Amino acid sequence: MSQTTLDVIVVGAGGMGAAAAFELARRGRSVLALEQFPLVHDRGSSHGHTRIIRRAYYEHPNYVPLVLRAFERWYDLEQRTGRHLLTECPCLSIGQPNGEVVKGVLAAAREHGLAVDRLLPVDLSTQFPQFRFDEGYVGVLERDAGFLYVEDCVLAHLDAARALGATIQPEEPVIGWKANGNGVTV
Repeated sequence: MSQTTLDVIVVGAGGMGAAAAFELARRGRSVLALEQFPLVHDRGSSHGHTRIIRRAYYEHPNYVPLVLRAFERWYDLEQRTGRHLLTECPCLSIGQPNGEVVKGVLAAAREHGLAVDRLLPVDLSTQFPQFRFDEGYVGVLERDAGFLYVEDCVLAHLDAARALGATIQPEEPVIGWKANGNGVTV
């Protein structure tokens, strides 16, 4: 590749890199995204068919504002590209009443005013007879969740980034980089 001055070079054009390239290009930056493998390959964390997305993030309530913003950005990307990327459907979390998952979902829902349904063991067996748990398990049903078609999401971000002037260069490994006084040479 010839020598060019850019605002940003993104190393890796998978899920995170493709989204970064798009968002930077959307903000008017000159962007080059380098990917060492062919685009949408199976050697990273963004391969496969789907990934879950949920608002009541059990890991910590601090994630909820980020996820709420992510839903907005997925809807925007769908409109921008004309692609179906997000399918909304309920998310059922099952665990022991004092376990990490159930307590975490309920805490996130409570802190951020998210609608969830608490399910007792009898509710689980009645509403979801395909699952079998002993009486020590309860459920939390979050109706505002869904899943993303992850490889389509990567392609949508890359296409949208290109449409905004970003250069996407597959099969271009980074062999080194060096910081100098005014920037970085890759």
